[in-house]
Amino acid sequence: MTPPEVADSAGPEPPAETSVLETHARLLERVNKLEQRVRRGEERRWALLHIMGDLNELNKRLAQQRKAMMHILVDYEQDRRRVVRQSERLDNSRRALLHILQDVHRSNERLGDGRKAMIHIMGDLRETTE
Repeated sequence: MTPPEVADSAGPEPPAETSVLETHARLLERVNKLEQRVRRGEERRWALLHIMGDLNELNKRLAQQRKAMMHILVDYEQDRRRVVRQSERLDNSRRALLHILQDVHRSNERLGDGRKAMIHIMGDLRETTE
């Protein structure tokens, strides 16, 4: 039985040695192509492994940065609360100081009124003694 490609040809059948050599050459070519595909596949696999390793390292760094950011946010929140408390204390102190100043102002007005009264009394006493 002859191979289909040989049977289809219109010419006389090539000698058996030539067909074996051609088949061997085609097989070698096919083996070379398959070896190249295997090498490319191996290269891709190694590249993928390196990429996955890099991604793993990046994920670890991101996790560390996330932890650091959480610590920063916790510290920020504590500082913010501390500032709010200080602000409330300062506001309370300001209100107390305003009340004290109002009381001092009223006391000064009463002292001024008392001084005026003393001056009138002293004037009356002087007039009476003269």
